[in-house]
Amino acid sequence: MNAVLAWFARVEDVMAFKAIRQGLILTIPVLLIGSFSLILLNLPLPGYRGFLEAAPWFKGLCDVAYAVTLGIFSLYVAVAIALRYAHAYAGRFGDFFTQGAPFAALAAYLMLVGFGAAGFDEAVLSTRSLFIAIVCGLSSSMLYCRLMRMRGRNRRYGDNIDGVFGQAVTSLLPIAAVVALFAVVNVAVSQLLGVQSVEALFFEGVSSLFPLASATFGSGLLYLLMNNVMWFFGIHGGNMLDGVAQSVFVPGTAANAAALAAGGAPVQIVTKTFLDVFASIGGAGALLSLLVAVLLFGRRRNVRRLSAFAALPMAFNVSEIMLFGLPVVWNPVLFVPFILVPLMNMAVAYAAMAVGLVPPVVVDVSWTTPPVVGGYLATGSMAGAALQLVCIALGAAVSLPFLRRYEQVADERERDEYRSLLAAFSDAERSGRSVELAAMPGTIGAMAASLAEDVRAAVGERAFALHYQPQFDTAGRAVGAEALLRFEHPIYGMVYPPLVIQLAQEQGFLDDLERAVFERAFDDAARVEALAHDGALHPSFSVSVNATARLLQSGEGVRFVIDGVRGRGLDAGRVIVEATEREALRWDDGASALLARLTDAGIPLSIDDFSMGRTSFQYLETSVFTEVKLDGTIAKGVLENERYADIVSSITRLSSQLGFTVLAEYVETAEQRDLLERLGCSYFQGYLYAPALPFDEMVEHVKAGSRSI
Repeated sequence: MNAVLAWFARVEDVMAFKAIRQGLILTIPVLLIGSFSLILLNLPLPGYRGFLEAAPWFKGLCDVAYAVTLGIFSLYVAVAIALRYAHAYAGRFGDFFTQGAPFAALAAYLMLVGFGAAGFDEAVLSTRSLFIAIVCGLSSSMLYCRLMRMRGRNRRYGDNIDGVFGQAVTSLLPIAAVVALFAVVNVAVSQLLGVQSVEALFFEGVSSLFPLASATFGSGLLYLLMNNVMWFFGIHGGNMLDGVAQSVFVPGTAANAAALAAGGAPVQIVTKTFLDVFASIGGAGALLSLLVAVLLFGRRRNVRRLSAFAALPMAFNVSEIMLFGLPVVWNPVLFVPFILVPLMNMAVAYAAMAVGLVPPVVVDVSWTTPPVVGGYLATGSMAGAALQLVCIALGAAVSLPFLRRYEQVADERERDEYRSLLAAFSDAERSGRSVELAAMPGTIGAMAASLAEDVRAAVGERAFALHYQPQFDTAGRAVGAEALLRFEHPIYGMVYPPLVIQLAQEQGFLDDLERAVFERAFDDAARVEALAHDGALHPSFSVSVNATARLLQSGEGVRFVIDGVRGRGLDAGRVIVEATEREALRWDDGASALLARLTDAGIPLSIDDFSMGRTSFQYLETSVFTEVKLDGTIAKGVLENERYADIVSSITRLSSQLGFTVLAEYVETAEQRDLLERLGCSYFQGYLYAPALPFDEMVEHVKAGSRSI
């Protein structure tokens, strides 16, 4: 089994399968609208049909909503798959005009379904020709992308009118080649085989696969097997096998009712209603069981959110949201439960009716009748409702290990994507380039946008942590600690803090994150103060918090910091605000006055990453800063680079003249600390003393007086 699942995982990583999965996911908005329209058109409620007849405007509204969504669903699928494949191809082989791929796919699909021919049936545009749509979307996009790549390096165009025109022209020949190829295929099939289109040939061929048979246990299993295998590969099994269902299974319910009316026993267990109500609970693949497994035991937030959307439609056996949204279709990890659960349900239900535990089906019920209600109405017994519950529970148990494997594969895939995102960000950091991660092409941009939403949710739920790295004086006493943001993602683990800040800035919630960090730090500072008053910490032990220029140069931001300190009754100097170097502070009378308000309120200011640059010295033009923290590169390189030692010495001499103290970060060895102390540094922070620790661990470490970490 592990070997099979591993093979499934390798298959799912193929770019074509990813494009199918992602393309189907893109259609979720269409599925939601169409599914609810379908429910409103088929609600099995007493008097509801009368309401629809009395309110033609409402029925017309639902009809139109269904027609433009699920009624032409295959169109959306062809376009979405082509778009996702083109984006993936561009991310792997270089940028080009990917927007041409959906146009090529749309033209290819419409040709293969016979659009425009005499007697064209618009019903083929729904889920009936979904398999053709998937094949066209993928194959046409593959051809288009390769032809675009063969054109060589494309000239870059702007977003003006001429630029858009130039981009469109580059796709002319590839789109023409795709259109010509699919046109030739469709004409050849039509002329040689005497059918209207490739889709018509496919439909007739698949429909003829099922042999005519009587309604037995074996023929019912075969019907279910073929129906669900077709659905898995995007073929509308219900449409393909409708003729078989009507001739073989539908008459059984009427025969049972007639036998019962004549005083006899029901004559047939396997009927169309039996298959719908007891085998395919929740629609194709008996997906209601998978839904239950996800809602009760699912670990991935996005899957649980999708399942919550799908719950209401699936209560009426409309399974398209799970089928195409998760997706289950073309998802190799979920193939086994999709095929196995309906077969198991049928076997259990058949056995229960064969031994007399549950009466056979005697009433046809609407396919939209909710589970439990459907079981009761179909059999006229509560035993039918109980049987449905048993089948749902058994199906959920069977689906659970495959759900776990699906989650594992998805987690592994996302961890790889996160590592690629982190590598791209780290590369930009090292080179000093500014980068907008969410705007990057391919999986990196998508991962950045997804991770940003996770960070946003963590900020709203306060689901992040602050770790504290202690600061020591020359006598080895812990006199403070710096608050450092930590966000542990449930899948990726501890996320690189600068990446968290970058994403928050890109997506416009950096202010919310910063204020949430300050609120947490204020609360911890109050705990520090209580410990200091009790003698457990140094009396002047302080908590340093990083602040952006945006906060420090906003009257509202400065007021927020002052109110946070005063609202908790903190001693003067208990909280130190560090000005970060992400954005340079503005220097004018108004900005200086705001900073002075902080110091007047007993909140010292520190300059983070201080060096010999112009920006750093601008910060000293006022007297509001009482501490500077040496740039990490200088502090780490002071042993190897004499110029760094001279810089540190110059800064410390300046500190004695201007009245500020110097703290060295990234102190990792005793030799480094001793040299920095000789050069005039007063305070130290780094791995020689302690890493950043959770608050309680930091306090215990400081109380223990350990300097050995």
